[in-house]
Amino acid sequence: MDTPEMDWVRAPRQARSQETFERFVAATRELLDEKPFDEITVSDIVGRAGRTVGSFYARFDDKYGVLYELVSRIDRRISDVVRAFCDPVRWEGHPVEDFVDESVRLNVAAYRRMPALFRAALCAATTDERFRRERVEVMQFCAEQQKRFLLSRAGELGCADPARSSDLMFELVSATLDHELLFGRFTTTSPTSDLDLILELIAQCRHVLGLSSVSEPVA
Repeated sequence: MDTPEMDWVRAPRQARSQETFERFVAATRELLDEKPFDEITVSDIVGRAGRTVGSFYARFDDKYGVLYELVSRIDRRISDVVRAFCDPVRWEGHPVEDFVDESVRLNVAAYRRMPALFRAALCAATTDERFRRERVEVMQFCAEQQKRFLLSRAGELGCADPARSSDLMFELVSATLDHELLFGRFTTTSPTSDLDLILELIAQCRHVLGLSSVSEPVA
């Protein structure tokens, strides 16, 4: 049985149709770098893609269908990266602090790399159940991957409840970056640079996990 998402985005079955599909996706991605998603119209996407309105609606119900395709692709990429990042083999011979520090840096870098797409997806998730389900699913996956790794190194943690502390670390980082993405830095004591933000988040995450404080600048 088709899901609402499958009806919303109609995947192409032929090479030529796939090319047109990809042109709409690429056009939307380019436009997101130029203006907010709310200001992008189907006509904008069609014009940038060099295709017809009819060919657009043959593949998507509306512009949110293209955004959903973009979000789904990046979420799959995020899941793959997080799965590899949290593999215990990757961190053999390294203290758990290295995992925490690099996790913070990785998250900040991801938000900085595609802020327009992340912002559009976050805004859509507040009003559209399809985007909300997609976001909840990928966030829960990432949180569980992180927790699985940290529980495998629980002996190095100084907190009473490693599972909850891992979730608190995840919530702390994601909530901070989501809030900044939507509203910017507006409190008088907010970090003024990404390096300061990273150092602050690392210190807070280490504290939550009962680890040593940051002793050296993060490169």
